Order: sequence, then C-alpha cells, then structure tokens
Amino acid sequence: MDYTIPKKSGASFHIDEGESFEVTNPEGEQIADLVAFNRHNVSEKYSQAYTRHMNNKLRISTGDSLYTTEGNPILTITSDDTGVHDIMYGPCNEWMLTDIFPDEPGGCRENLYLAAKPEGIEEEDVPNTLNVFQKSMVKGEDQELELGRSPADPGDAVEFEANQDAIVAVSACSAAGEPNGDELTSIGLKVPDYTTLHGASIQNEHNH
Repeated sequence: MDYTIPKKSGASFHIDEGESFEVTNPEGEQIADLVAFNRHNVSEKYSQAYTRHMNNKLRISTGDSLYTTEGNPILTITSDDTGVHDIMYGPCNEWMLTDIFPDEPGGCRENLYLAAKPEGIEEEDVPNTLNVFQKSMVKGEDQELELGRSPADPGDAVEFEANQDAIVAVSACSAAGEPNGDELTSIGLKVPDYTTLHGASIQNEHNH
C-alpha cells in the first residue's frame, strides 16, 4: 500500500516482525523523521544514543539496525538509495520553529505524537529521531555540527525490515531551510496492505 505524507505532516502504522516498509522521497531533498516503538511494550522504543553506540558510527545505512532503549534491534535498513541519514539531531518542534517562524504551531515532534496518539503514545514518549535523508557533518578542530542540503534525489527510497512487532511513525520535516532543499515537500510510504495508517498534522489542529 502506498501512502503520501503531506508536507508538515506525519503518519503512523503497525509493522509485524519480519515484514518490510519503505520511506520514499518523491521530489528529493526532503527530510523525514522516524521513530519506532515495541508494539507490545511502548516504553521500549528507538534510541538515537544506543543506535550510535551499537553501530559505533554517526551515519548508518544498509545492513545497520536501529536499536531500542533496551538495546534490542527494532528496525534494520535493508536497502538505501541515498546512504546519508542523521542520528545526532532531535526533531524540529514548536519552540525551535517559533523562534524563527512565529506562526508555526509546531513541527516533527508534534506531528509524530499526533500520528501515534491513536496507539496510546503520549507526547513525552516521542524519542529523538532517525532523520532520514538528512545530511549532518562534524567539522573542524572544534568538532562543530553542521547541516547540509539533503542529497536525496527524487524517488530515492530506504527500506526497513522490522526486527520485532512495532509501531512506526514518520513525518515530513517542517523546518524550512537549505537542509530540506528549496521548499518543503511530501514523503512517501510503502507499507504492508494489512496495516492501518493514521495521518495527522499540527497544522490542522492549529487551524481548528
């Protein structure tokens, strides 16, 4: 089943152990934020820190796994057209965006929460993200962090296989600027036909 996450929005879905899904970049240069939870115990969830630790690197790609707060693999990257993703930065959120764009009601953290809320996820449960297609670099003697323009080409995809029954939430990043290319666009998903998708956007909540 194909699904399009509109710009500045998110979606969540179930994935069974051993099954696969894809995150796609329809127009290129758009970052997608991703989190995952153990479906039977949502307190076990993707951990950015343990993913860095267990892979012993700052950039992951094909063959690398995302690890949970319990040190277990939850998703493994099985194919990757772009090969550049971030596991250092947190998701954009209300306080980050309103400092720059006063009318923005929120960003990826809020969208991931709203999308996963039907699964019993609370806002404080949303962890730091895997920032798919995001180019981050460590530069110079002071080891400063720097963001570059996403290198994702139109149609690029990343395939993940579930290592356990999981709830996955994905958002199309809301932070306008060079890392997301010239304009914010959508993110695509290819998920198993058996699953149910929950789409949501803080933009819609704000306008009601």
